[in-house]
Amino acid sequence: MGVRALGYRIGLFTLLRELQYTLSRAVQEPLAATYVPVFQELREQWKLILLEEIEILDALANAQAAVDKADDGLDGFAGRVSRAADDHTSGNTRKQLRTTLFKNKPLGKFRRPVLGGQLQSMTDWSETLAKCGVPALVDMAPEAEALVAAGQNAEELRKKAQAKNRDFRDIGARKQFIDKVNGSRKESHGGLAKLPFQYATLSSSFADGFFYSEPPREEEETIDEVKASIAELMAQLEERQAFLKKLEEEAENEARAAAEQAAQAQAAEELEAQAQALLEKAAALKAKMKK
Repeated sequence: MGVRALGYRIGLFTLLRELQYTLSRAVQEPLAATYVPVFQELREQWKLILLEEIEILDALANAQAAVDKADDGLDGFAGRVSRAADDHTSGNTRKQLRTTLFKNKPLGKFRRPVLGGQLQSMTDWSETLAKCGVPALVDMAPEAEALVAAGQNAEELRKKAQAKNRDFRDIGARKQFIDKVNGSRKESHGGLAKLPFQYATLSSSFADGFFYSEPPREEEETIDEVKASIAELMAQLEERQAFLKKLEEEAENEARAAAEQAAQAQAAEELEAQAQALLEKAAALKAKMKK
């Protein structure tokens, strides 16, 4: 039986357990003394890999914090622009402006992505607001430019942190270290497996004992343990069902709001058309009276 290869996605503290177990067994077995320095060195190298992973995790967390902050800024700004458009425009002007800004999406759906598509859609907002001819919205153009720039910087920060993490795990120091660990484990297992042929008192599975394996369960699960597990799963199911209901209600509210907004826009257009017709009728009457 050979030693199992450790996967590249193994957690570093699980990897530490594997290394420390083999090192401890080798320290306690004189016949395995030659492998003690091998695993002591790996144990020390593990610390360096851990420090590098901590730095990468810090960078990922910092980038995500920047992304979330930028997204909050864009979401809040989109809401204020939406209200300003409703307050200061009407008819076709409002319809065209909202279509240009929100791409025919309800505000809630437009703001739902964390940066990503929302950031891309807002890239030209500064120019659109600056040229829209509505003073209240024109004044908001500089803020749009600053918020989009912050979002782009945060997105770039996240991409760099994610790329560094992928390289570290897939081809870089972390992956190379696990390759080295697996090579050392295989080599030491092969050397230890030869010892039973030299020492008749050793069992054929002597080498296997130097590598950690999960201890077998000593007891089967009890009825109470199974009940507790089911209760926990039911609680999780209820939580997900409540979350689904919330999403469905939000979607329904967004659809209702969009329908109401469309109805209001249609009513406003009809009133404007009626007003225009009345103005034309009044002008015709005035012209007739002058004759």
